Amino acid sequence: MYISWARLPHSIGIICTAYIPPLAICDCPRVMHPRVFRERSTLEGLSEEEIVFDLVRQELDPVTARSQALPGISKLLAVLHFLGSGSFQQVSARLVGMSQPTFSRILKQVLRALLPHSQRLISFPSTEAEWTRVKQDFYLIGHFPNCLGAIDCTHVPLTPPRAHQERYLNRKRSHSINVQVVCDSHLRIMSVRSGFPGSVHDAHILRQSLLNGSASTHNFSFLLGDAGYGVLPWLMTPVRFPRTPAQRRYNRAHRKTRNVIERLFGVLKSRFRCLSVTGGALLYSPIKVSEIIVVCAMLHNVAMDHGLGADINDALEPEIEGYVGRRMDNQPQGRRVRDQLIASHFSCKLSISFT
Repeated sequence: MYISWARLPHSIGIICTAYIPPLAICDCPRVMHPRVFRERSTLEGLSEEEIVFDLVRQELDPVTARSQALPGISKLLAVLHFLGSGSFQQVSARLVGMSQPTFSRILKQVLRALLPHSQRLISFPSTEAEWTRVKQDFYLIGHFPNCLGAIDCTHVPLTPPRAHQERYLNRKRSHSINVQVVCDSHLRIMSVRSGFPGSVHDAHILRQSLLNGSASTHNFSFLLGDAGYGVLPWLMTPVRFPRTPAQRRYNRAHRKTRNVIERLFGVLKSRFRCLSVTGGALLYSPIKVSEIIVVCAMLHNVAMDHGLGADINDALEPEIEGYVGRRMDNQPQGRRVRDQLIASHFSCKLSISFT
């Protein structure tokens, strides 16, 4: 089962702040003081009115009037702590005063409540004006024209299913899920596709995605990918053996502009340590790990929309490099478009127009 979200935006609700209303504390004495969550939550600093809890209140609030029923906001905050800290379930469960089996049920409940809202929180621009702004912002980074987004894959560690462990072995001989992500220049995720075993080539994931149809509708505009992809009319990759000054200028601009996706992975895994090897391997089925990945991407976008910090933890391991792209992945039309781009924009200094 593969999970993919990247559609046009709808009206958007906002995310959960690290805050427990006083009424919730009174109704449920086991809930810890809000300050605990403000110190430990990955999404601290948002106002009470700007919470994702508004999206999932109906699904998470208890249906019983019992005084010991756990408030929905407490369930959400416990899961936020689990995702952000990368700790065991028992640790996050103790913060809210619940047992580990109860937390396990709540984790499933919160994931299922959040996932239906993914299309609101993970989306491509919907208007030409928004796309033009995306291109302009990318150009300011490395002077690469008409860039629609940066694309790459990242590996999320997991304990593999016994039946097919070998499928999840990546290049570093560890087990992982390979996740394809497209982001803009501000580290906002526009598309995420999760569920592929760690042994799967990045280019194969791209072929299975819907990006071909959506990106190819933009005239002479491109996603930027690394050498793990083949060059396509709508996907520009580096020139493997640059021979001319123009090709070298193209490679420098490409590398500088595409670097945002590398920074995104660092920020995402620093914000949600459950996605990093520093938090250990996720002890769930590949389907559930994919659900966790998509939910983390949703919450990351809201954090970025509200200007929360984008620091990268120095303890993170380097990203696992993908396999080098195969010649069969290159399209002749893609080479011609890249040659045209190099000739028109990197042979000399020109003024740039965004189409």
